Amino acid sequence: MRNKDSGDKKYYRVLNILNRLNAGPVRIADLSSEFSVSARSIQRDLERINLTGFHLDTPQKGVYTFAEGVSLKSFNLSSEQLSVLVLMSEMAGCMGGAIKEAFDKVFARATAAAGDSPFYAVGPRSLNPLTRKFHEDITFAIEHRKKLKVSYASSGDVKERVLCPVKIIASENFFYMLASVDGWKPGQFHKYRVDRIGRLQILPEEFPPPPRGLIKRMIGAATTIWGVNEGKEIKVELKACGAAADFLRSKETLPGQKTSRPASDGSVTVKAAIHHPMEVVPLVLHWMPEITITAPAYLRSEVKDRIDAYLKKQRAGK
Repeated sequence: MRNKDSGDKKYYRVLNILNRLNAGPVRIADLSSEFSVSARSIQRDLERINLTGFHLDTPQKGVYTFAEGVSLKSFNLSSEQLSVLVLMSEMAGCMGGAIKEAFDKVFARATAAAGDSPFYAVGPRSLNPLTRKFHEDITFAIEHRKKLKVSYASSGDVKERVLCPVKIIASENFFYMLASVDGWKPGQFHKYRVDRIGRLQILPEEFPPPPRGLIKRMIGAATTIWGVNEGKEIKVELKACGAAADFLRSKETLPGQKTSRPASDGSVTVKAAIHHPMEVVPLVLHWMPEITITAPAYLRSEVKDRIDAYLKKQRAGK
């Protein structure tokens, strides 16, 4: 019996969504209902499309559209060719290295218009991609609840660990394995960067599944890897003006983000519930001085301490 979300159905769905995007914005809820799959399955389809190179924007929560300048019309590819392109991109991304680099060149040629392509993707390049072997081994261990023995490098030290993996997470061109340490108590999970794993061995021992719904709650509405956390929620409030206000009005950067209507001076207030300070600190450092933390006070102090430490090093010439 074939899996409900088997490969052929998945890529037919991706192709269908690509054509829908070419016609205009799509809603996750509508696609989930139409294809009788979970909202998370549709989210993965959209991530797959975005990683292929057809970059997407989210004008509002749950709604996706092609980024400005992206269109299938200028690519001159048949539906079958587009489907193969998406499949090849996912395979190349998993294999990494020279294979990924070769695919990127194929994609650039395939999507070029008669002259220069009207679309160009800008972003970081992964230097340590998830290898095919690790991807397959970790996926097998997750699906069969098998423990993994790994050598893991952290803070300059390499240690042998026995882990119970439950999820592979991709964030900012890094792959992470969400896992608990052998002998874990329900709810004690850590994130391990896959490129820091030197050796990996699937063990015959099995581990019990985590409490129902726990992993979903941990990942929740996280927008960065820092947000994948069981920790206590931190309610934050920001005030932004100028370009920072425009950015936060157009992009959901923080989990559960609620952005106010612009005030008379164009400023906005942003409220969100984070699980780790690093979900918001880099955002503030990036957009300062047009963004400030109004609450909680200790996060304001953390940003200030980081700026002071940086200036101190600058003055010392380090």
